[in-house]
Amino acid sequence: MGAKTNAEAIKPLLRDLGQGPTAGRSLTREEARHCLDLILDDVATQAQAGAFLLLQRYKGETPDELLGFVDAVRGRATTQSIGPKVEGLLDIGTPYDGRTRTTSVSVPASIVAAAAGVPILLHGEPDIPPKHGYTIGDVLHALGVSTNDAPEQVERNIEQVGIGYLRQMNFAPDLVTIKPLREELTLRSPLNMVEKIYDPASAPYHLIGLTHVPYLEKLAGALTGMGFRKTALVQGMEGNEDLPTNRGVRVIESADGEDDAELNEYRINAPDFGLTPLPTEEFSNTPTAERSAQVAEEVLGCTASDGWRDLVLFNAGFRIYLAGRAQDVAAGIHSARDTLASGKAAALLERWRVKP
Repeated sequence: MGAKTNAEAIKPLLRDLGQGPTAGRSLTREEARHCLDLILDDVATQAQAGAFLLLQRYKGETPDELLGFVDAVRGRATTQSIGPKVEGLLDIGTPYDGRTRTTSVSVPASIVAAAAGVPILLHGEPDIPPKHGYTIGDVLHALGVSTNDAPEQVERNIEQVGIGYLRQMNFAPDLVTIKPLREELTLRSPLNMVEKIYDPASAPYHLIGLTHVPYLEKLAGALTGMGFRKTALVQGMEGNEDLPTNRGVRVIESADGEDDAELNEYRINAPDFGLTPLPTEEFSNTPTAERSAQVAEEVLGCTASDGWRDLVLFNAGFRIYLAGRAQDVAAGIHSARDTLASGKAAALLERWRVKP
């Protein structure tokens, strides 16, 4: 890339990106990292940074560009990676800008899966644009779980409790410092995707929620370069990782083998597993962090309705399957059901509140 370190360094790449759909070109992985480095280092001007992110938005990021952006974030992280000493860690790639239309069950589903033996990392940051929805961190706070633990404490939580939450400010603070720029754009940028896949704990398993079908296919291409053992991209509720029980869900699994990565696309339907569908009006009624925490308490305490219980079992069972702790989703749901009925999931939440 040369030795340029001032705002001139990004101009040629902006020209290349801005030539339109026929004359423009995508960036290499190295070039993409270089551009994001200039933005995060506050070397690029605000106009250049905004132009770059918007051009990427309209052009659409390539797998190499996404990988370059991940390289830039990981290369400047406060800690290159937290390293919990566990086997088969599952990273939950939730949208950092949260949700506004649906009640979240990602937290109780993850707690049930963790109690069934799947170590889990949740991560996020409050009040991220453009949606500014409530996040899984907000739900955890409403449940009385600390959401500002240092990376070392998050490691202990995962090792000793089975689950942890890492705030972006404590892993990649440079991304937090450019939040005002992201506010000004008013649209999603590549950073909204990078936050789902930057993998702060080098986890072998990943669950990522997405909205648009073309992005499912594009991101699958990027994930083959990340070295993950298995990833599931799902069209969950409101583009999140929660699988609804009242409709079929599209899933693309990416599994790295010894040779080429394999993609497996299928649809999954909760009623096929004998689960009770939860109507849309139920999970779209009063969607707040507090309501989500209430649902979590009721499900973990075994006082929830069949619809809410089965929504959590479906999502917990899928997590258990994805992390290789069950041979298929049906077996994962069975494990989740036993774990919930035994009281282990409720006990895990209590241990997490106290912290090891």
